[in-house]
Amino acid sequence: MNEERRGVYPFCGPCTAGSEAWRAAETAGPMGSRFYGHRNVCENCGSSVRTLYNTVLWVPVSKVGRFRIIPTGGRTYVGRKVVDQPVPAVVRREPASAIVNHPELDGAPAYKQAEAYWEESEPGQALPFYQSALAEREKVLAADDPATLRVRLRVAQGLLATANYGRAIAWFELVTPQLVEVFGPHHELTRVATEAMTGARLMVGGPRSEAQLLADIVAADEFVDDDAQLLRDRAALGKALLACGDIAEAVEALTQVVRDAPPGHPDTAIYRKALVEACGLVEARGKKRDVQLAETARGLLSGVDAPTSR
Repeated sequence: MNEERRGVYPFCGPCTAGSEAWRAAETAGPMGSRFYGHRNVCENCGSSVRTLYNTVLWVPVSKVGRFRIIPTGGRTYVGRKVVDQPVPAVVRREPASAIVNHPELDGAPAYKQAEAYWEESEPGQALPFYQSALAEREKVLAADDPATLRVRLRVAQGLLATANYGRAIAWFELVTPQLVEVFGPHHELTRVATEAMTGARLMVGGPRSEAQLLADIVAADEFVDDDAQLLRDRAALGKALLACGDIAEAVEALTQVVRDAPPGHPDTAIYRKALVEACGLVEARGKKRDVQLAETARGLLSGVDAPTSR
């Protein structure tokens, strides 16, 4: 493989550099979206630039954006959103971490062993040690503390490397927006998480397959005494259902997550934002029953006893 091919599979390097990870939602019926055009075909990876429009009765009504698309058979494809202009280099100060008050965490045997395995390119060996180190950090540091987020990302990467795609997606769904908030959207850690999440989804095979996989994982979680894992996996299932166009089911799943989420926890903020997004889609496109479902969800979000991130 030459340098031209060193991109994010199956896209080549130059096409990867000129685009960003993107997740397509499945649509069906007269209201949805459709690609038009076929230009700038890449000789290295075969992708082409196409324009996505929202459609009503199959008529384009509004432009969503331009995307690099590679067909994968039938009506399926993988895509990346085209970046029209280079992202300006923004120097952002590295956020402070409370780990300075807990130096023993970096010196803990589990963390040191995890780092050693990672440096030796043994993510599978490193994973259980990172999980142990993460549990220790979350006892004294916030879930969105920079030092915690670095280990959370390693756990997600370890799950992906060991082909545990469903739980990897669930971790990336939670950690990526936290990385954006703490480190910024253009930080290397954020980019790594975004691309890894896209890679996990490619391995799974699309929103429908992802939703089924996560539904099976959530069912298995019922027999495990780990509330945080159940919330994380169920929230990812809600997002996958949203991408499938099963908006009412997504609202139900995410409502249950927000109802069970612990007040004041940073993860709860991510779950609440996901529910707000789902409610907005229901209200814009849903039927009367679904709109009532969204109203109930918004009541939970705004109620006095609702879990909050503050």
